[in-house]
Amino acid sequence: MAYTAHSLATSGLSSLEDPGPRGLVPQGLSPHDSPPSAGIAADPVDELRAAIHPADGRVLVPGTDPIPENRLVFNLRVAVIPRVLVQAKTPQAVRESIAWAKRHAVPLCGHSGGHSYEGFSSVAGLVIDVGDMNGISVDTTKQTVTLGAGCRLGNVAERLFRDGLALPAGTCAPVGIAGLALGGGHGVSSRKFGLTTDNLLSVRLVDASAAELRANSTENTDLFWALQGGGGGNFGVATEFVFRIHPVGRVIVFRIRWPAAKAAVALAKWQNLVPAAADELGCIFAIEAGPNGIAGVRCGGQFLPKNAGEIPEEAQLLNLLRPLTSIGAPTVTTKSLSFIEAVRYFAGDGDKTRVYFKAKSDYAVEPLTGQGIAALLAALNRSAAPVTAIFEAYGGAINRIPASATSFPHRGTTQYCLQYFAQWTSNARSALTVKAIRELYASMRPYFPGFSYVNYTDLDLPNWAEAYYKENLAQLSRVKEKYDPENIFRFAQSIPPPNPRPQG
Repeated sequence: MAYTAHSLATSGLSSLEDPGPRGLVPQGLSPHDSPPSAGIAADPVDELRAAIHPADGRVLVPGTDPIPENRLVFNLRVAVIPRVLVQAKTPQAVRESIAWAKRHAVPLCGHSGGHSYEGFSSVAGLVIDVGDMNGISVDTTKQTVTLGAGCRLGNVAERLFRDGLALPAGTCAPVGIAGLALGGGHGVSSRKFGLTTDNLLSVRLVDASAAELRANSTENTDLFWALQGGGGGNFGVATEFVFRIHPVGRVIVFRIRWPAAKAAVALAKWQNLVPAAADELGCIFAIEAGPNGIAGVRCGGQFLPKNAGEIPEEAQLLNLLRPLTSIGAPTVTTKSLSFIEAVRYFAGDGDKTRVYFKAKSDYAVEPLTGQGIAALLAALNRSAAPVTAIFEAYGGAINRIPASATSFPHRGTTQYCLQYFAQWTSNARSALTVKAIRELYASMRPYFPGFSYVNYTDLDLPNWAEAYYKENLAQLSRVKEKYDPENIFRFAQSIPPPNPRPQG
């Protein structure tokens, strides 16, 4: 039961030139077909092949070499076929790739899971794929885990639970750890344990000079601050992470469903209850609509024990949820599961097939007014395409961290993140569905302050940098200038340096 199709995150696109309009893959073009040259007339690929030892990585050229499907951007709406893809097995391959791209003025980007909402994890140049850097090393004494930047969330969760431990993360198993953690990382355990980035202890990264750095609380501390929520791909290519992890055992998962007529009162109750509830409650509320109006109203999540090793009590959960379950006669289901069984439950079948999707987001710093709820429901009822409004509760451990302590700024009074999401399988539906999402978002502009989640990147946003980073933008720009003075890692929504240099 995943209310979002993804817990996606940008892993970043970097370029030496302004990328311009995103190049979509023409319908019918296979990853194995020759793509457009994107202005690169004669790449010295043989030089790159010679520089990267087979033990460090592989250099693949679409049209010549098969490109695995899971190394391409998941969102077909913004899919770009790279000119060259390096499957990096070691940081040395990343270093050689960055140095080569700089020498030959080739646009480049890093790629972890490939679930970037706007395709920032691919470029019609050089893609540095870290998917093979997927080692997992657990220190049960220190309760830390060292992860290669190519690890996927599902694999991490499975390995950690063998030792009764967990890292708070999103619900979509194939998502890469790199983009998720660098942009924030919210899931149903976050109100208890914090965001994924709040549990980050150290990062290894190859920077714009092709040097390998370590950033943590004692080394390159300004960079470490920026990597805790500053978004993927802005400062270099991450190769390894160290996280704090937490003891877990059993949880209770739950789901509540109401008829469409109860949408207004259910949402009003939910937003006044859950963000202020006990940390142990993780909960998402969703309203689904489609060309025939609102089709479903539901919420669900999990309930953790207060202390590790305890068994959560169903009676305690039901008492906490009573303001919601007393609305009409909803369908209520609960189930006691091990933590890893709950991870699998939320993940469902996962994202095994590339699809088209579009999303936008808002942050609420106070409950939505009755007028705002009415406007949302009216917009959903008139939607010309299937869309979903997904409310992800904040509060708890997330909000107790000061907004300036990490670069992730949505703390303090933040109530929830609202994601407007649509997914479809045919390009013929793209124009209609994207228009529906944009109209839904536009209808809510009077009711939200205009902040957005960087892991739900949105190329429509006119003031995206302020929306993503709020008061932390100025410091992020200074860190950008220090560690990437030539603005090598640049893409459509990369952090701007304080004084951008003219590009020639």
